[in-house]
Amino acid sequence: MEQGATNKPSASSASPLIKDRFDMASKTVAIVGGLISAIVLIVSLKANTAQRARELRWGQAKLAAELEDDMLIDDPQAFNALRMIDWTAYDFTIEGKKVRITRDEVRKSLDVENNNNLPPNGAFIRESFDRLFYRMGKMERALKSNLINFEDVCSPMDYYVPFLRFVYGQTLVLYMKQLHQTDAIQFMKRFGASDPCQSKNRSPAR
Repeated sequence: MEQGATNKPSASSASPLIKDRFDMASKTVAIVGGLISAIVLIVSLKANTAQRARELRWGQAKLAAELEDDMLIDDPQAFNALRMIDWTAYDFTIEGKKVRITRDEVRKSLDVENNNNLPPNGAFIRESFDRLFYRMGKMERALKSNLINFEDVCSPMDYYVPFLRFVYGQTLVLYMKQLHQTDAIQFMKRFGASDPCQSKNRSPAR
């Protein structure tokens, strides 16, 4: 027998084994790296989606607040109409003179049967309600376009709209139809529930 013979693998037989192990390690690293990248991507997408949702919700609330301010603060005519809804009689300043307008005069002014025979303050009353209906119509169009959420414009209209319908009833409806205020009419129909701001069905009642 030859001296110095051993059982160690030769260099030629060890090379393929080392290469296989290196390839397996490389593939494992690549797979793990891919999984980590996928997880990072998913987390980033979720974070971006959540951020966009928050920005969208903030934008909706901001626009709703602006629409309410337009009616309650920036448009004195629309707010005059709300006063006429709220009070049985209220003193307004018309052309520099203080004039008391009663609920009965408002009803007569809105009656389409009196189109050619308005009470003394009829034009002032109609112009005020026309502005109020215009503001309501803008809210309804924004709701239909999903630009705002109903919950952001529900109050204080959940007080005024039911009271408005109760006080003026069909007289009001006929006047609004004469003006083709279909959006404002649809907006008012959203307040059919006993507690519209909490109602799950915030679409206009049919």
